[in-house]
Amino acid sequence: MASQLAASGWTVRVHERSTEVREIGAGIALGQNGVDAMRRLGAFERAIDGGVKVAYWSIEDQWQRTLHSEWLSTELYSIPRSSLQHALHVRARDLGVEVQTDSAVVGTREGRLLLEGGEELEADLVVGADGVNSRVRNSFVARGIRVKRLDLKVAGLRALIPRGPEDPTDHMLEWLAGKRRVGLLPLDGDRTAIYMFCPPQDARGRRIPVDVESWAESYPSLRSAFERVPHDSTWRDVVEIHCDTWVDGNVALLGDAAFGMAPNLGQGGCTALQAALSLSAKVADAADIPASLREWEGEERPHVDYVQKWSGRYSRMCSKTPGPALPVRSRVFGVLARSEKLNERFAGVEARLIDAQ
Repeated sequence: MASQLAASGWTVRVHERSTEVREIGAGIALGQNGVDAMRRLGAFERAIDGGVKVAYWSIEDQWQRTLHSEWLSTELYSIPRSSLQHALHVRARDLGVEVQTDSAVVGTREGRLLLEGGEELEADLVVGADGVNSRVRNSFVARGIRVKRLDLKVAGLRALIPRGPEDPTDHMLEWLAGKRRVGLLPLDGDRTAIYMFCPPQDARGRRIPVDVESWAESYPSLRSAFERVPHDSTWRDVVEIHCDTWVDGNVALLGDAAFGMAPNLGQGGCTALQAALSLSAKVADAADIPASLREWEGEERPHVDYVQKWSGRYSRMCSKTPGPALPVRSRVFGVLARSEKLNERFAGVEARLIDAQ
């Protein structure tokens, strides 16, 4: 978003609380709308550095039954999250965006940005893209705007592991067993991205270093992958963020700060990218920023809410289904995967940026 506004002639400053811009994280799936967004930003090639184009993906249950598989007709890339962050940073810098490090934001007041230390900055537009623990969002709460932080009762671990001889090269593979879930994402070079999810009460499942024996009991064929998970990996609780509104005057929330969702459908980052681009376009030449922000939310929210809803449902089906109902869950997954209505709706979500060009 900073890049798009700068390209439109705005003076843009990004406040980063760390002492340097750090490019961290594991793997991330970049679906068609994310691909289109990065192309429009002029940052696509750098974003997919170290990643691969995915040709096929599948989900398998604990009885080695394929619940869904698909040869993709749209673009999907599995990339290092650090590459995406680097691409956005470089593009913003090239367009003249000022990135101010060691500059912690503590909130907003009457449309002004509040910095740690007491400084207040005037701005035509303030965007809080500061994650699920957003301090900008806390200012919304202080002004009486309702915000709900929903704990989905599942924890996730995401990491980069050394590539193994049996790891996928152009496929995204996911497995379900009981209330645990594992996926492998191919990357270019000598690494693979892994994600693991389990309920918080699964004490052995949440151990660090990863309890290889426990996870191998659920997924015998993935023992080697579990052995390669770094010992300094971290389990994080998965939450959803629900805000009555993403907009308060000339202040807008974006990404996880506004609509944090379960990372299940490869759309968390993609919806943030598409929302950022549509916000930039809406306010670029606007005479009334607050009115433009309200219009932006009205147009963008139905698509984001839909993805968030189904990401949450996916999470609950995976982490809360009791043992006796697991065969039913497998059948339900198969039915949902074949649903023309769902597939058409998600295809429409991913096609939004294409249609806007």
